[in-house]
Amino acid sequence: MDQNRRDAHSPRRGQSARSRSLLGEDPGLDVVDMATLVQIARAIEDEAVRRYEQLAKLMDDRGEPAVAEAFRAMRDEELSHVVAVDRWAAALGDPVPAAEEFEWRLPADLSSSWDDVAGSALLTPYRAFAVAVENEERAFAFYSYLAARAGDEQVRAEAEKLGVEELRHAALLRRWRRRAYHRERRSRQPGPVRIESVAMLREFLAQQEAEIAAAHLALAQRLERAGEDPRHLLVDAQKPLEALADVLEAVMATAEGELFDEAAAAMAGVIERITRISLREDDA
Repeated sequence: MDQNRRDAHSPRRGQSARSRSLLGEDPGLDVVDMATLVQIARAIEDEAVRRYEQLAKLMDDRGEPAVAEAFRAMRDEELSHVVAVDRWAAALGDPVPAAEEFEWRLPADLSSSWDDVAGSALLTPYRAFAVAVENEERAFAFYSYLAARAGDEQVRAEAEKLGVEELRHAALLRRWRRRAYHRERRSRQPGPVRIESVAMLREFLAQQEAEIAAAHLALAQRLERAGEDPRHLLVDAQKPLEALADVLEAVMATAEGELFDEAAAAMAGVIERITRISLREDDA
């Protein structure tokens, strides 16, 4: 067992590097005790329950009842974890405070991508599952971070156990994501854009940017008119960007080398622009 413990710790440096890549900033915790771990676990589970319920409603609104049911199954799984954490806290003799009293300890990354997808004009089942996978992996990264700063071996073991649960959820969601991807791919219209070189990608992006700029100019002119709904117009502003993201996703699925790198860079820019529009939509 001691050997297994050493083996489990041996990749921790690499694991910590992955944690840093998934968490945008250092959560700023020095030493983690059991009470802190319990409180963080409860806040994470409560957040997951709320977000899976949100995704289920969004999928119902988009006429995807099977996908909505999958997210409700995840919500129920997280609810069972809330009960388990409460029992754990009771066994330790420490009552767990309300989740909102401890949410400040959670990395901003655990909620930002949920907010981004909720504002998406063209949220598909694939993208909904993709953001859920990403957040489960970020929760795992956070538990890995906590394990590395555990005050004793019991805290470390419990943090690692919680992290393994997040990975299990991510694996299940990845299976659903793959099914959604293949279903959406089959349903796409024939005649997809063929981009087989960097030059073709750059030409395509230039054409798309011109069309998006023209569409956004028309929306800006409509926004100046009295009686226009700014939220509706901001949703419309996302649509050409999300359509461009669809093409870039398809390119990245088969591209290698410089073509993949350039498509990935373009995708990052598109996502950033969609996010900025989503934030303005929230303020509208």
